[in-house]
Amino acid sequence: MPETLRLADGCPQVAALVKRVAAARRVAVVTGAGISVNCGIPDFRSSTGLFRQIQGAHGDVVRKGRDLFDASVVFRSAPVAAVFYEWMTHLRAQCASARPGVVHGFIRQLADRGALLRSYTQNIDGLERKAGLAVWDPYSAKESPGYVPWQDAQSVPLHGTMDHLTCQLCAASVPFEQAVAAAGDVCAACLERSQSREACGRRSLPLGKLRPTVVLYEEPHPHCEDIAKIIAHDTRALGSRRAAAAGTNVVLVFGTTLKVPGCRQLVRQLAMAAPARTITVLVNNEPVCGRAWDGIVDYQVIGCVDDWCARIQRQWNAQTKITRWTTTRKTAARAAKENAPVPASAKRKAPRDDGPAASAAANPKRRRARLDAAPAGADASEPPTARRSVRVASQRISKLSQQAHPIPICT
Repeated sequence: MPETLRLADGCPQVAALVKRVAAARRVAVVTGAGISVNCGIPDFRSSTGLFRQIQGAHGDVVRKGRDLFDASVVFRSAPVAAVFYEWMTHLRAQCASARPGVVHGFIRQLADRGALLRSYTQNIDGLERKAGLAVWDPYSAKESPGYVPWQDAQSVPLHGTMDHLTCQLCAASVPFEQAVAAAGDVCAACLERSQSREACGRRSLPLGKLRPTVVLYEEPHPHCEDIAKIIAHDTRALGSRRAAAAGTNVVLVFGTTLKVPGCRQLVRQLAMAAPARTITVLVNNEPVCGRAWDGIVDYQVIGCVDDWCARIQRQWNAQTKITRWTTTRKTAARAAKENAPVPASAKRKAPRDDGPAASAAANPKRRRARLDAAPAGADASEPPTARRSVRVASQRISKLSQQAHPIPICT
């Protein structure tokens, strides 16, 4: 079972874990609705979440608030679909007015430090883009200035965003803005095609309605293959030799109860990419992980996600101050050493490059030994190499003269 720590206790284990996470060189982040609650956007499952709000306001139309986000229920009847479009438009207005929170700033700081591998979010509020992160959006045209390829994306929305509306029939996409279109409006592309046919005397076509580009329950993800490719790429990056040489990997899970099967699978895959050198930390207001997460999640921290991120940032600031102080001390010591006068005891006479003769003259005993070893007739002023060559040549001539036989003289 993962080790459970309470952030409010201030125990040494929490401080040690904060230092390990702050020193990580590669971090993958998985976030849920809990990180946006302090930004003014309600979550889904809490006592004040969207499910309870919808059930209290439209209990006569839907049995449970979750049904309004279930694709198998919401489009079966016109009243339920009308409530769905109304709440989506209301939620879009909340997302448009919300500002990024502490966690979004923390993820941006991870990216600025070069430690962020990727941020995966289940949220549809688009606050990651407002925080300055490069967000992958499959509905953006490649020619548009805000298009980000998945290789360069810092954040991946797992369940879509509220930035676009798409037609349920022709899949046409338009920006989700009240001045352009609202959820539940008739698709302009379908209407234009139908009117063109009617002008030619042909029968009209059915008209599709615009819905947000978010993924509902019991609905296949339209870009599941692309997201699977991104996850596979990041899994290989966490398990690579380069990541092992860089240091400890960290998988941070913030503000989610891990109820969605796809999110559970994502956390498992990232955590098990290199379990020997990866620590997985889940931070949430309430306990989430049980024995089923044994060996996958290493620590679950009970407390406010904003407080946890603030502690990591304080650790970064303290480490930066220490690094700057150390660098300043080293620079000052080096400058003082270069500018200080050299003591007399440390002075050394510079060697003179006057050749072997000067070296021998400086040492009379060495000169006498070399003169004794020099062969007869050798010039003492010659270098030792030349005198040695003369000596060897003399020895060879003497040896040959002893071995030579007298040559008979023929008469």
